Amino acid sequence: EFQEEGKLWEDRLTKLRGAFDTWVEVQRRWVYLEGIFFGSADIKAQLPTEWSRFRNVDGEFISLMRRVSNRPYAMEALNIENLQRTLERLESLMIVIQRALGDYLAKQR
Repeated sequence: EFQEEGKLWEDRLTKLRGAFDTWVEVQRRWVYLEGIFFGSADIKAQLPTEWSRFRNVDGEFISLMRRVSNRPYAMEALNIENLQRTLERLESLMIVIQRALGDYLAKQR
């Protein structure tokens, strides 16, 4: 029984760490892109597709963070439906947006 409970907690903590690792990366990318897209009308005009994608990512990320804020304990965040998949998808979308932004900025040099 003790071993089973220990294994259960190990699995939970591993899942939590994975979610936090992805979450930190998503938040880092979001902060970077938010500053660029919300701070530059020129970028919005030059990259309308990426701007639209980022607005969608922004809305979904903020919504997810609101749901997380309603759960004051870290382990409760794991009960948010599709948390890990949502974070991974947001990260993938922001990688695509960031790559397009990088290509655009490289052409401007």
